[in-house]
Amino acid sequence: MFKKILVGFDGSEHSKKALETAILLAKIHDAKIKVIEAIDHPPPAVEVYVKDDIRDRERIIKHKEMIGILSQERGVDIEYQAMRGDPATVISKLAETENFDLIVVGNRGIKGFKKLFIESVSSKVVQNSNRSILVVKN
Repeated sequence: MFKKILVGFDGSEHSKKALETAILLAKIHDAKIKVIEAIDHPPPAVEVYVKDDIRDRERIIKHKEMIGILSQERGVDIEYQAMRGDPATVISKLAETENFDLIVVGNRGIKGFKKLFIESVSSKVVQNSNRSILVVKN
């Protein structure tokens, strides 16, 4: 049923749990996984941009290595890609352009007063995409 699974990833425990769930589904359905990490933080000044860019590169290298190890250990084909942009928009557009069967994202569990001001990536993806979406709660 699922042959191409897209996972939104940022290195958080929520996204790691989403990736673990996607790996289980990929094994069941003999599917391929693509992990997308969307980096979105417009820098206010050049020196901040340089520092953020270095941190982003280090994070991307770390996550790419981690996902490569997971792919080998679990015997599942997992591709990693980092992109710039709003995570919900990047995930939704990539799911459409590359024709994914399923999107898997973690849920931060924003509740109460904060929810009035901060909309989660998972809820934005649910609103913006017409693909099947699995939101993994911790």
